[in-house]
Amino acid sequence: MRSISTIAVPGKSLMQVYISNPSKKQSSGNLSNAEKKIVWWAIKLRLFYLTCITIKHPKRIMKLFAVMLKLRKNIWGGDLEKIHRIGNRYYYNIYTPGWPSKAYDDLIKSELRRHASPLTISEKLSFIFFAVTRKCPLRCEHCFEWDNLNQKESFTKEELLKTVELFQKEGVLQIHFSGGEPMVRIKDLLEVIKLASNKSECWVVTSGFNLTKENAGLLKKAGCKGVVVSIDHYIPELHNLFRNHPDSFNKAVEGVKAARNAGLVTAVSVCATKHFISSGHTMPYIEFAKTLGVNFVQVLEPKNVGNYSGKDVLLEEQHIVQLEKIFTNVNHSPVYKDYPTLMYHGYHQRRVGCFSGSRSVYVDSVGDVHACPFCHTSAYNILDIIRGEHATLPLKENACPRYEKIA
Repeated sequence: MRSISTIAVPGKSLMQVYISNPSKKQSSGNLSNAEKKIVWWAIKLRLFYLTCITIKHPKRIMKLFAVMLKLRKNIWGGDLEKIHRIGNRYYYNIYTPGWPSKAYDDLIKSELRRHASPLTISEKLSFIFFAVTRKCPLRCEHCFEWDNLNQKESFTKEELLKTVELFQKEGVLQIHFSGGEPMVRIKDLLEVIKLASNKSECWVVTSGFNLTKENAGLLKKAGCKGVVVSIDHYIPELHNLFRNHPDSFNKAVEGVKAARNAGLVTAVSVCATKHFISSGHTMPYIEFAKTLGVNFVQVLEPKNVGNYSGKDVLLEEQHIVQLEKIFTNVNHSPVYKDYPTLMYHGYHQRRVGCFSGSRSVYVDSVGDVHACPFCHTSAYNILDIIRGEHATLPLKENACPRYEKIA
């Protein structure tokens, strides 16, 4: 087991974990069970410390600490033990900043204040999806940006930078850059990430197009922490059919390899259609993802927006039951302890509620701001704001038209 030194004293602003060889790329499978337990213990200790300094009320500290632990269990369907070390940080969720970091601490403090004073807190955004381009070489079956694709760009590079700065003033801690295909706009994307990474953790959501060895290295150098590569089937021909491109599978797989070699956190994302689930492809897909060496697998439910608008694509109860069973088994059964962490948002959305709208928003490729990519309920246009005289954000949306309940 690699040595982990004594945790820094609580008075420090950031708890440090010192690892003997932090530069070596790691995944959950490279960590011993003992190391995982020590890291999770340290994270929970940090949570307790942050609860103490944030709440400052002895009678409420233990109660709120228990609430936070229970919330985590409800989200994951149990006490999650999977965790991945990349460089000198640990990751257990692609939508939570790596630990230890100031961004992680700030996120926890925000959640503590939210649960301590749900009726009076001035809620702030902690996360945004930002579609930085309308361009894309693919025509994916499920694309939620379908009506915006391959038209004149809405954002200039300067407007991309201004948008990031404006959201960071609101306290945004993590930004996932998407499109279109964000890697089409690699030069501008690198400049935006370089600016944004000073205050926020940056990720790129991509089809794998243009995610070459060179570009993956440039993303890492600019400050990018991770990539989410969309691979919608483990059978190349079916993925290419879904993406309407003859070489998209190879590009995606090579992109994953390039990202891993560059030292980025890696995730693959699949749109699990009714046919995909009922045909028994979910577990073989997860096995495939394991062979790629990724840290996370994200399973998305198809929603009737974009190119799926007006189509019968929503999952039925039988499909949801299958996904939930696989979700809990892969994340908690000892049989799958060395598999990627499985993320299935539908599980907590139906139990705890949705985090979109209250904690995050989606800025689409024309600047409209929605609760999330799958709920097209535009509240305002960010370009109207940054082109105006007073660049301040209006009261953000805090609703979920699909699941109604806000976490």
